[in-house]
Amino acid sequence: MKKPKLQSAGFSLIEVIVAVALFSVIILSMTQIFKMVVDSQRSALATQNVQESLKYFLEVIGKEIRMAQRDNGICSGVPDDEIYIISENAYGHTLAFKNYYNQCVTYSLERDSDDKQRFQVSRNLDFDFISPAKIRIDNLSFTLSSEAATAQPAITLNLKAHALGQGEFKSEMDIQTTMTSRYYKEP
Repeated sequence: MKKPKLQSAGFSLIEVIVAVALFSVIILSMTQIFKMVVDSQRSALATQNVQESLKYFLEVIGKEIRMAQRDNGICSGVPDDEIYIISENAYGHTLAFKNYYNQCVTYSLERDSDDKQRFQVSRNLDFDFISPAKIRIDNLSFTLSSEAATAQPAITLNLKAHALGQGEFKSEMDIQTTMTSRYYKEP
């Protein structure tokens, strides 16, 4: 009498290899998706960081520019009966004017002790950086425009900045805005 062949209840080698291959493909796909989500979050945080830092700077400078007054001999760099004067330093444009509190104000781009370009404000020769060290300002320019002698002068600010971080998480940003003084008195 012939013995019956015993059938094993396990998996064949081909079935195990196919299962492991499918499992590997699924895990690698999930890992790539997770990495993409983490990288997207880092980029979004870098962009948010730059926006918040620049928002603070724009609020500070916007308020002072709107409240600027004609100089009456108080600020040495600003001609009498002028509101704004734009000049240049080694890093870009500087904007000087007399603010509402009769202080001589200068906004410029300067290097800090760590050799990073940052916004600097000077009020009556007291200097302070108003942009955080983790944001680099690459370009700063001011443009003064007024169409007629009686028109309000407008300051157009152009800047380019990015977050200091790893390679793809620098988050560059270009901003342009125009502000005018609320000072309406004739010279």
